[in-house]
Amino acid sequence: MRDQWGRTPRELFLLWWNRLRLDIRFDAKGWRSRLILHERYRKIVRATKLLLTAIGLLSALVEFSSIWLSFIFGIGVWLLTTGVEKVIFSYNSLFVYSMPDFDINPDLWLGAFFGFAEPPGAGPQIPVVGWIMGDVEYAKKVHALLLRWAYGQRNDEEDNIRASVVTLDDNEYIFFCYPNINRKSAKDYFKAVEGERRKVSLTDVQNKQFALLIFGKRCQITERSYFPTFRQRYRDGVPYLFRLVTLTANGEPEAIPGIADLTLHNLKIKSRVELGRTDIEHDLLRIQGV
Repeated sequence: MRDQWGRTPRELFLLWWNRLRLDIRFDAKGWRSRLILHERYRKIVRATKLLLTAIGLLSALVEFSSIWLSFIFGIGVWLLTTGVEKVIFSYNSLFVYSMPDFDINPDLWLGAFFGFAEPPGAGPQIPVVGWIMGDVEYAKKVHALLLRWAYGQRNDEEDNIRASVVTLDDNEYIFFCYPNINRKSAKDYFKAVEGERRKVSLTDVQNKQFALLIFGKRCQITERSYFPTFRQRYRDGVPYLFRLVTLTANGEPEAIPGIADLTLHNLKIKSRVELGRTDIEHDLLRIQGV
């Protein structure tokens, strides 16, 4: 059973739960903790403060059966008022990464390939990673999007593009590619938003949110696949060529005229069980039930 956007009940529950965790949370620092609520609850908190104040004032007109009961009631109202006074509010800020100006067609991304290229002169072999595309024009549009993610730089030294390979078992992996959420432009944006908010409130906490496209393709590891060998040979942090190709009539990879290789500096290769909460692929696969 899915909703009109194709989401399963499990996916809807996870989305609701994550939204709730973002709206209401505790920030514990040592023996002191504080309640952080989304700013949409600001009016409710303000009304609660007024209600507790009114209760405290009206209690002076109430005759309690004992002085201890009056004392306990007063302490209770004071504790509640103090707790409400210490509530801190959060607000959302959204950074949108460059989106495609074309329709995404997963069927035109046929698969991935891995290898090593011989340099023109003497030297170590160069790692090569790429996608096999089913249409030249579609490949050019994807390549243009990747260039926008890298701010037009074919050598992505600032690590604006992230690529990863997550193995599900010995026979299958998922290739991911997405813009780096920790890029400098995003940090500058959030810093500017925080600076503007501090002109209004010094205590409000920023919820940093991102809107981005994540390419993902499920691929099979066949007997002829070079991926297992590539995984053994490749070392983290080594730059590699990222190439888009099409297939000839004989099924051989063929370079696409007008599309230059990119040099990427980050390739994550992990198994599904090795992913942690800091890996964007972890939550993505968890939501999808993979």
